[in-house]
This record gives sequence, structure tokens and C-alpha cells, in this order.
Amino acid sequence: MENKGKLKPLTFLYGFGAAVVLVGAMFKFLGWNYANQMFVVGLSIEALVFLVSAFERTTEDKEYEWDNVFPQLNGGEGEGADTQGYSKAMEDFGKTLSALNKEMADMGSALKEMRSGMEKVGNLSGQVDELSKEVSSYNGHLKQMNAKFQEFSKK
Repeated sequence: MENKGKLKPLTFLYGFGAAVVLVGAMFKFLGWNYANQMFVVGLSIEALVFLVSAFERTTEDKEYEWDNVFPQLNGGEGEGADTQGYSKAMEDFGKTLSALNKEMADMGSALKEMRSGMEKVGNLSGQVDELSKEVSSYNGHLKQMNAKFQEFSKK
């Protein structure tokens, strides 16, 4: 940023005009006096700023010559080209990707095992329900036997 810390007059006028238009809109919405005048002043300032900025000259950005920085882009070797470092970096990247691929495969296997275990738990819950019904039936029979025993012991 070449103008860091400096105030550009054109930018200031544009912002000032926009602020006046916004305040004028607020005046208009609330039905206060001078709303129309604020709109005229703010929009006039913005129109002038746009007119002036239409003639503003700009500097072209410098085109970087990336081939000098990264000669590998052209397949050639320029000054200071480190093709061995580039090859090693790509080799390391390939190793990292294959390790990541293996870890993903291991994670997929672990998920399959978890799903299988969850299915077994689902089957087990059905068996627990059946056992619960049997125990309830057993309790019912015990109550009947207890009632008969008390009836028999009273005689």
C-alpha cells in the first residue's frame, strides 16, 4: 500500500457524499426537515467524485516473471534452480499422500468393525427383551405358587 496513513481527497469526498446521502435517507424515513436538501447535496458530491474518478490515471501492476523464481515452471534450469529440492519435496508429498491414504483405509476398516459390533448389540437387545418376557412370566408363576402355598398352609 503506497498511501498507507495518507488521506486521499477523492476517497474522502466519496465517503462524505455517501454519509450525507445515508443521513438524508434517515431524515426522509423519519419525516424530518431538510431531507431533500441532504439528498441533493450528497448525490451531487458523489456525482462529482465519479466524474473526477473517471479521469483518474492508474499505474499498471508490475508483471512478475515467475519463471525466474521457479524455473521448474518452464522445465528448464535457470539461475539458482534447485530441481533436486523440488523433486525431494514432491517425493515427500507423495509419501505423505500414501500414508494418508493408508490411514483412511484403516479408518474405513475400523468403521466397518464398529458397524458389525453395533449390529451384534442390536441382536443382543432382542435377546434381552425375550429374556425379560421370560422372567416376567416366571415371576407370574411364582406369585401363583405363593398364593397356592399360602392357601394350603391355612388349612
